[in-house]
Amino acid sequence: MIVCICRNVKTSQIVEAVKGGAKSVDEVRELTGAASCCGKCQFMVNALVTDNSDNEQVIYYNAAASA
Repeated sequence: MIVCICRNVKTSQIVEAVKGGAKSVDEVRELTGAASCCGKCQFMVNALVTDNSDNEQVIYYNAAASA
């Protein structure tokens, strides 16, 4: 499934980035380009990071903090 329409980033690419060590939306953004344009997908990217991380050190995205 395409998560980021702007950059054509698929779920599998985000999961691969997380399995490769990405621990935050920012790190996934750097690796895949997801959530780097309009930002509408950032919450889905955050959910994928959280759901697919084996690491307890996941950095949660706080939308209120970035506003």
